[in-house]
Amino acid sequence: MTPFFWGFIVIMWITAAATLFGNILVLLAFASDRKLGKINFNLYIVNLAITDICVSAIGMPLFALDLYRGSWPFDQVTCAFWILMDWGMTFLSIFTLVAISVDRYWAACWPNSYRKLNVTKFRTLVTIAIAWLCVILIWVPPWLKDRLTYSEPGTCVWSTDNNREYVLFVAIAGYHGPSFIMIFCYVKVYRVMQRSSTKFVSKIAPAVGSSQPGGSSKPAGSSVAKQPSIQPSAGTSTIHTDDLSKADQSTLTTSDGTSKKPAPTTQNVAQQKKQSQMTKERRLFVSLSYILIAYLVTWSPFHITFDIDYFKPNVVPFEWYCVAYLTSYGNSMLNPILYAASSHDFRTAFKRILTCKIFKN
Repeated sequence: MTPFFWGFIVIMWITAAATLFGNILVLLAFASDRKLGKINFNLYIVNLAITDICVSAIGMPLFALDLYRGSWPFDQVTCAFWILMDWGMTFLSIFTLVAISVDRYWAACWPNSYRKLNVTKFRTLVTIAIAWLCVILIWVPPWLKDRLTYSEPGTCVWSTDNNREYVLFVAIAGYHGPSFIMIFCYVKVYRVMQRSSTKFVSKIAPAVGSSQPGGSSKPAGSSVAKQPSIQPSAGTSTIHTDDLSKADQSTLTTSDGTSKKPAPTTQNVAQQKKQSQMTKERRLFVSLSYILIAYLVTWSPFHITFDIDYFKPNVVPFEWYCVAYLTSYGNSMLNPILYAASSHDFRTAFKRILTCKIFKN
């Protein structure tokens, strides 16, 4: 073997080990942290972790071993299982991301309907089950036909040359179609959140401005990020209005220097609940954006290679195939890192597990 393939195999094994470790960490975090377990949406993350574990424990090692030996070292039953799991778990990851995207799109565009109809773990599990069903419908027929027709000792590959009648179907239903749906949903969610944030600021700005003397608002074009304090005369109180995002958390300073919060009004409570919900949705959107962007970046080389190989067979060098496979496998390794980078709850759970405090409340 050339130095390229030796280096490739080493990197593949390192990627497999890191992927297995990281995604087991995700499952332990979900199982041990009641806060994570209470969020139905995290079931999608668990499903992704399970698929990534299958990829790291089955897909990567057998691919590296096949490359090292120069031919398939096992029987055709093992080969069939490897192809089924390697491609099948890929499709399951994609359809899980589609489910996540549609879930966020529904929650952002029709929040009342979402809260009314999609609040149970059962409904989330049904959605995940539908993703598994899509994998069976899209991948099992091409896989079964290939294994019954082109099974040869020493060779284990699902070739586009041998399955041209299925290639376009697999590419559109398994890759390009879902990618389009994901991008569409995230663009729509981003626009809805942007409009919602602008509307929220425009609603609370007059309320903040009305706390000035005479109840007048700040002039148009002036900054409302910080509101000036109202200077008191002797024996009066001072209302200090904080940042606009915390306008409902004003403090009351008495003449003896002590401070206390005034009783919350109905408007302040509503604003606080709305702001809390927006913050929660924004954090979740950022987390899922990381996952989506990582998926599109790491899987694009494989999708491009797959398409080129259909229209111009035998044009793509084998080394490029290896690189495309490695980048797609790398997505499974990145997911736990992205969870930790974008979620304080996951970071806390990971830290507790890694410091052997998993059984402490």
